[in-house]
Amino acid sequence: MTDLFIYAAAGFMVWMCLDCIQRREHFIWIIIMIILFPVGAFAYFFVVKNRAGGAAGKAGTTSPTPIRKEIETEETLQLKQLIKQYNKAYHYEKLGQTYSEQKKFDLAIPQFEEAIKKDPEMLEARYGLAKCFHGMGNYEEAAVALEELTAIDKKYDYGNAIFGLAESYRLAGNEEKALEKYGEVINSFHFFKAYYHYANLLDKSGKKQEAIDYMKNIIGSSKDLPDYKLEKERFWIDEAYKFLRKNGVELA
Repeated sequence: MTDLFIYAAAGFMVWMCLDCIQRREHFIWIIIMIILFPVGAFAYFFVVKNRAGGAAGKAGTTSPTPIRKEIETEETLQLKQLIKQYNKAYHYEKLGQTYSEQKKFDLAIPQFEEAIKKDPEMLEARYGLAKCFHGMGNYEEAAVALEELTAIDKKYDYGNAIFGLAESYRLAGNEEKALEKYGEVINSFHFFKAYYHYANLLDKSGKKQEAIDYMKNIIGSSKDLPDYKLEKERFWIDEAYKFLRKNGVELA
């Protein structure tokens, strides 16, 4: 009988742990359930699961799911304390990066903006701001942030900043500016993705032969790549082959 109770309690605890993960509740609940077995699982059931279930039942199926308050991490709390004490651009930028890594772009953006206000030369904050806008699909705002960044340092992040600017223009539908920036990218950096989109934009603007030549350039350049680089660029090489075959160009 005792063994049966232990198995049942263990099964119940696993169920509650899975529920905790699914609801994205604080991990401390899992620790409580394991340490205070089996009392912790029952505590979770009545404090969290049962309460949430009851609230959903009362609200009905058409009511929106309540938004759970975000729990700050130890790192974000420490950074906020440092900001309160010193009010430095560096700490704002680090807090922005932390939120950005957690995909909390709406929380990261004000931190980057404050860092830039305090130190306009803080390029990491400008880059982080652009990445947040890009991650949210706000490509026009991402382009503005990257314009300001590349005006200070055109080669920032080994060319990825100006490449990101070209991408932002393209995704925002500004193909003329995108074509211009992709041209700048491929003149200085060998990003196959940049070559591919540059060629595609040339094709869309009626310059098919130029587009074909750039697609051939991708394939020709790929023959000299080391294996690790070849694997990284494989997708764009294959896309270049598809473009050429679609336009009746067969390569030996």
